[in-house]
Amino acid sequence: MMKRFWKQTSVKESKDNYSILLDQRQLKTPAGSVITIPKNNKLLAVLVAAEWESQQDVLKNYSLPLTSIMTRAVDSFEDQNTRQNAINTLLNYVHSDSICFHQDYPESFVKLQEEYWLPILDWVSSTYGVTVKTTDGICGIKQPDELINKLRKTLESYDNIKLAAFEKAVLRAKSFMIGLALIERRISVEYASMAARLEVQQQINRWGEVEDAHDIDRDDLKRQLGSAIATTLKDN
Repeated sequence: MMKRFWKQTSVKESKDNYSILLDQRQLKTPAGSVITIPKNNKLLAVLVAAEWESQQDVLKNYSLPLTSIMTRAVDSFEDQNTRQNAINTLLNYVHSDSICFHQDYPESFVKLQEEYWLPILDWVSSTYGVTVKTTDGICGIKQPDELINKLRKTLESYDNIKLAAFEKAVLRAKSFMIGLALIERRISVEYASMAARLEVQQQINRWGEVEDAHDIDRDDLKRQLGSAIATTLKDN
């Protein structure tokens, strides 16, 4: 358990980038690398600094989602083999994406699927010129190779920070398609959160919300997805 050892948090500007200072110490990753943020993204630097400034007596890792994205980008994706393996793993999720497996009952859930899942699937199909396969059965799906190849090109075009943010969005939403639509700023955090929790929302609509359970999970998901999209907000 790490206790707060710094009194002041600040952003240091250099010629090429920004770094975060805890007093006069540069913020580093667990591997010892200095976390640097591109010069065109001062907002991200300020937000990362704010995460550390908001820490109280004891460091809470769950409240450092932006820092975790930066750590992944620096410690992992600087290595090209690790980066490529991550892309391959993410692409494997396309075939088992939760929003491609639909239910034809009850009617209330069908309507939720039509409202939150179909617009995302339509956007992916339209953007890449390949129809995303869906099913209402129990058998698996293999998406077209053409779609996978086009999605690979998209991921390979991401810089390390954007790829790390996308990875977090996919893992938290448990959906490649939701993560992609979010990181490409086609849907909001609120929309992505709802799309990712559709089955839970159906249960809430039917049975009611469990206090200190459903609401906490929902808020944490929004925090994590929000941190992912925050990395894409460049300075004007």
